[in-house]
Amino acid sequence: MSKFCTAVNCMDGRVQIPVIRYLQERFGAEYVDTITEPGPNRILAEADDSEMVQSILRRVHISVEKHASLGIAVVGHYDCAGNPAPEEVQKMHLQKAVERLRKHFAQPVIGLWVDASWRVHEIEVGNKR
Repeated sequence: MSKFCTAVNCMDGRVQIPVIRYLQERFGAEYVDTITEPGPNRILAEADDSEMVQSILRRVHISVEKHASLGIAVVGHYDCAGNPAPEEVQKMHLQKAVERLRKHFAQPVIGLWVDASWRVHEIEVGNKR
């Protein structure tokens, strides 16, 4: 069986390839299931749109159950139209989003920040699994 991991990523095309490459190496995965929304870190952190949160959770569940995802990443990035908050605020959103996903899934969940040069950085979030 091929190895999969999961990215809850922004729809912004500039971050897709750097995140996929990072996750393939990070989790040793061949494929990355990509769940996209504008500003998913804010959506999961604020959770003010329960239908959207549930939609993301359902899609992650499919990746975990049907593809045996090895790990899950939530992504925030520089110059995000869906979450135009400053970097510090977006990183707080990432922390909350990671914590929310960790409540639902046993797989390792990480937060990723993509900077202005489109480099991917893993952020520290509480107790890692």
